[in-house]
Amino acid sequence: MQGTRNFDTTGYISKNTAYYLVLGFPFFLMNVIIFIISVLKLLSMHGKYFFLAFVVILAVISPAAGTLTKVAAGAPVYTGEQHLDISRGLQGCHVIAWWENGTDMTTPPTKNVTIIKTVEDSNIAFDYSIDPAIYSGYTGTWYCEDKKPLRAVFTVVRPEISISFWDVDTDQDITGKTVPLNSNITYRIDTNLDSALQYKYRLDITPQDSFYTATLTDPRGNLLSTVYTGSYGKTDTHGIFFDSTPFVSSTPYYWNGGGSWDLESRNAQGEFLYPAGTYTVTVTQNLNKMKDLYAGRSPEDSNGVLESSAVVTLTKPESAPVQTITTLAVFPSGAVTNGPAETPESSLTYTTMQPTTTTVPAKTTYSPLPSWLVLSGIGIAFACAAWQRK
Repeated sequence: MQGTRNFDTTGYISKNTAYYLVLGFPFFLMNVIIFIISVLKLLSMHGKYFFLAFVVILAVISPAAGTLTKVAAGAPVYTGEQHLDISRGLQGCHVIAWWENGTDMTTPPTKNVTIIKTVEDSNIAFDYSIDPAIYSGYTGTWYCEDKKPLRAVFTVVRPEISISFWDVDTDQDITGKTVPLNSNITYRIDTNLDSALQYKYRLDITPQDSFYTATLTDPRGNLLSTVYTGSYGKTDTHGIFFDSTPFVSSTPYYWNGGGSWDLESRNAQGEFLYPAGTYTVTVTQNLNKMKDLYAGRSPEDSNGVLESSAVVTLTKPESAPVQTITTLAVFPSGAVTNGPAETPESSLTYTTMQPTTTTVPAKTTYSPLPSWLVLSGIGIAFACAAWQRK
């Protein structure tokens, strides 16, 4: 019937996909090279526009966001995900089944779900939702029931996420605690959603596909987008962007730049940039519009599933203790004093401040975004430009 797809074909690839792989990508690469050659010609005439042109090149050929909807057969899927392409796991199967752990799988399943009832329902395999109303309480592997032998279609997982403040020096959770401003802290994310950002399970992802959002709030309620490694005027002071869109492909995940954040940084007037008080870090996730299916549910259902928060209270470090050293006066026997008494040096009282040392954090460095297409395209373009000028 027109408009249907054959689900019995292993490794199904659409005609459009095949066309792109065979013809579309070479044409795309050729257009990229032609574009770069044109830009290089412009640069040869107007060198002052080099930086602008370079930015344009990166903007055009940098990889765009992919998709997290295409899942491999048997891959983890999460209750609440929408618009999933499960065709690779389904492959002609109409009914999927779930057996409770320890159950003999030769017996009837504990629960089954009919996904495709008629031929007209075939497109459901390319736009399927893991509805919590159906799959909550039935986590684990779901198998194709009407095809033998049994094979895994997908594995249902209830999403879990938590965030905490972490002490870098002691490697301990300090959430809900009070620590001095001279501490080195970061945030840590623990989640079972890391599989959704792994290539073996999601087939078309790119580094742009993070579905997390993290925020850091100071005691005044201000969002911090940048933190500093030192005080104003220091030569090694620089800003670090707060990791607001973490790409969590393994767990636990740490904000690497957090350890270089100097909580005692001061501005040009000598005031603390980060006042003492309670700081809050929050992470939310919206994998494949999961929030839509959890809308209307109680906050208890979304806490630890869609979002998580943590607080820590920072206090100014205590002043160094004052040490008083007193020695007794010793006079030679038979000494005679006339007039005002003189205090010998050995009886003076000295007041000393115990020195405090602050470890200067190492400057954070960042690795550039991988761009094999940029390097190969520019190399080919330079070669073509040189050949044309001969």
